[in-house]
Amino acid sequence: MAVLLDHEIERGRFIEIQEMTFTRWCNNNLSEKGSPLIDDIFSDFESGVQLLSLLEYLSGIQLKYHKTPKTNTQKLENLSIALDFMTSEGIRLSAMSTEDIMGGNVKLILGLVWMLIQKYHIQVDDAKRCMLDWIQVVIPDAEIKNFTSDWNDGRALSALVNTCLPNSIADWNVLDANNAVENITSAMQIAEEDLAIPALLAPDDMANPDVDELSILTYISCFNPVLMQNLLYWLRAKLPHRSVDNLTLDWTNGVNLAHLVEALAPGSWEDFNTISPETSEDNIRKGLKLAYDSLGVFPRLKLEDFTNMDVGELQMATYLWQFRNSTITTSFAEGNSHRCIASGLGLTRGTCGEPARFTVHAGNAGAGKLEVAVTDPNGEPTEVLFDELGLSEYNVTYVPKVYGDYVISVLWANQHVPGSPFKSVVLGPPDASKCVLSGEGLHIARPGWPAEFLVNAQTAGVGHLSANIQGANTAPIVEIEEYAEGKYRATFEAKESGDHDLFVYWCNEPVPGSPFLVMVEDALPPSAMIKTTGGRMLQTETVHRAGDSIELDVDTKDAGDGQLAAVAIGPKGDAVPVEIISNRNRTFTLKLLTSRGGRYLVNVYFNGSHIPNSPFKVRVCNPEAIWAEGPGLMDSYVDDLGDFQVFTRDAGHGTLSVRVNGPKDKFRVDMWKGADRTVNCRYNPEVPGKYTINIKWEDEHIRGSPFVITVRKRGRENGN
Repeated sequence: MAVLLDHEIERGRFIEIQEMTFTRWCNNNLSEKGSPLIDDIFSDFESGVQLLSLLEYLSGIQLKYHKTPKTNTQKLENLSIALDFMTSEGIRLSAMSTEDIMGGNVKLILGLVWMLIQKYHIQVDDAKRCMLDWIQVVIPDAEIKNFTSDWNDGRALSALVNTCLPNSIADWNVLDANNAVENITSAMQIAEEDLAIPALLAPDDMANPDVDELSILTYISCFNPVLMQNLLYWLRAKLPHRSVDNLTLDWTNGVNLAHLVEALAPGSWEDFNTISPETSEDNIRKGLKLAYDSLGVFPRLKLEDFTNMDVGELQMATYLWQFRNSTITTSFAEGNSHRCIASGLGLTRGTCGEPARFTVHAGNAGAGKLEVAVTDPNGEPTEVLFDELGLSEYNVTYVPKVYGDYVISVLWANQHVPGSPFKSVVLGPPDASKCVLSGEGLHIARPGWPAEFLVNAQTAGVGHLSANIQGANTAPIVEIEEYAEGKYRATFEAKESGDHDLFVYWCNEPVPGSPFLVMVEDALPPSAMIKTTGGRMLQTETVHRAGDSIELDVDTKDAGDGQLAAVAIGPKGDAVPVEIISNRNRTFTLKLLTSRGGRYLVNVYFNGSHIPNSPFKVRVCNPEAIWAEGPGLMDSYVDDLGDFQVFTRDAGHGTLSVRVNGPKDKFRVDMWKGADRTVNCRYNPEVPGKYTINIKWEDEHIRGSPFVITVRKRGRENGN
C-alpha cells in the first residue's frame, strides 16, 4: 500500500494528518519506554537514536548503538543498525537507505513508520484487508466498508467504544451525524479515560472527508487489545471447563471449536462425547461445517489455518467473534483472583458528590464471589453498587461524600485482585480561592527571558488552570505544565518592557490576587551570567540509578554577589533537597540524591531567579521497585501457559526485558501492556526440565530475578 498518493505531493492536509497520527503513535510508545519524544517525524530520526529507542521498545530487544552521536558518521552508523535490525525482523526495506532518513524523505519515512505499525502493532501484513474484516464482525450494525468516510460522523467510533465498554454509548446508532466532531470527541474521551486508548488524531481530522485512511486504521487498531481481551472473557464464559488462554494455540486440535459449537447449538454435534485431540483434522472440518449450518458462522478460515497456525491472532479473532454475534448467554469460568482485572478512573480519583465508576472483569476468575469495600478518609464505609453486565463483567459504582483519600478493596473468592487495595483521591467542586500561587514571574520579568510561577491547586477541587498576560502591544503565550498531581508550572516570555497584567483562572474563576501586575524590565538579571561547567546533571540522555548522587558544577564569578539556591521536585511532586557545596573562586557543586525512579526537576536560582537552562531534568530508574508475580514464575507442568505480570509503576524511566531459557535454549515470550504500567507476560514450556526466567529493567535484574522453576510432565512424581 502506498503511503502517499503521489511522489510529488507536498505536506498538504492529507500528509499533515498522517504525520500527526504517526508522530503520536511513535510518542505513545516512546513515552512508555521513558525516552525523549519526537517533535518532527521527518527530522528527529536523523541521528537514529529515537528510531532505535522505538525499535527497542516495540521488539523488546536491546540494541547497541551511539546514544549521543556527535558526527554524521555516527548518525549514519545508528541508522544502518536500525535498518539492519528491521530487515532481520522480516520488514522489507528494499527502497530505503540511511541517507533517505537523514535527509528527511517524507514518503519513505512515513512508509517506514507504517511498516512498524503493521509489524508490531497490528501484526499482520495485509493490515487494511484484515482490519476491515475484523471491524465488520465486531460492529456489524455500523456497516463499515472503509477507513475513511464511514468514520467521519463519529457513529462508527461510538459503536466501537460501546462494544469495548458496554452501555458507555448505548445510543450510538441514533447520534446526529451533523454533530460529527462532538460525537468523535465524546467517543475519544471515553476511550482515553476508561480504556487507556490514546487519541492519535484530532476529532476534526477524523471528521474530515479527505482524512488519510492509514491514520484512521492506525487509531482503530489501538482498540484491538481491548476487543481481543473481551473476546477471551466471552469464550471462557462459554467454555467453563476448557483451557482458553489465547486465540491461537488453544484452537489447533479442534476440541475447543467443537465445545464452542456444542455450547451455542446444543445437540448439533453427534457423538460429541467422543471428541479427541487425536482427530484434530476431523474435528476442525466438522466444526467449520456445523458452525456455518447451525449458527451462521462463515468459514473464514481453512483447515490448515487451524492445524498449522498459518494465520495470526487477528484473523482467528475475526472468525471466533462471529460466534459471539450468533448468540449471547451468561456463564462463569474457573480460575483465581489473580486472573481478575479491575480498571477504570474510579480506582484512582473521583469528585465529591458524583458517581465514581470502575469495571471488574472476572471472566477467568473461577468459582467465587466479587466483594468490594470502599472506605472514606474517616475510616467509614461507603455504599457500593454492583451492575452485573453478564459475561463475568461487573460495573461498580460508589458516591464519595467527603474529600480526601479513599481505600478501595476488590476481592474475588476472599482474595485481593491485582493492585488491590487501590487508593482513590476524591476532590471537591472547583474553588479558585483554594489555589496557592508563588514565584518571581507573578511580579517581575525581563524581555526575551523566561519567567515562571507555580500554582498549587491540590485542594481547589476538580478543574483546569488557564492564564494569559497582556502588555501594551503584545500578549505573550503562557505555557502550563502539570508537573505533579494538582501542581502546575506556568512559563511565559515577555516581548517588550513595561507593565503587564497577568490573569490566572481556575475553571474560569480568577485565583486570589489575579490580575497580577508584572513589571518587565530591560536589564538582564545577574542569574543570566551563571555558567554550568560540568556534572552528570547535564547528561540529559542518561538514565541514572535510584540512589545515585547526580552532580552539577556551577560558576557564579561573572554574576557578582548573590545567593545560590536549589530545590528539586521529585517524581511524586514532593520537594527533594539539593546539597550545595562551595568550592574556590565562587564555584559550587550541587548534589541531588535520588531515592526513587522517575523524573526529577532541579530548580537552580541565583538571587531568586532561574539560572540558564533551569530547571534541569534528571531521569532515574529503579529496578528494585519492580516486582513480578504469577503462576508462570512457579513450578508447573508441560504445556501449562506460563503467565505472570511485571509491575513497573514506580520504576521510573527504562526498558523492560524478559528472557526465558529452558532445556531447548530460549523460549518466545509474549508481552503486552496492562493498566497502570503493568506488563503481562506469557510463555509456553513445551518440554520438561529447568527453566530460568530473567527479568531486567535497564539491564539490571529486578527483585527475585532470575526465577528458576521446574516444569514436569503430568502424572510423574517429584524426582522421577
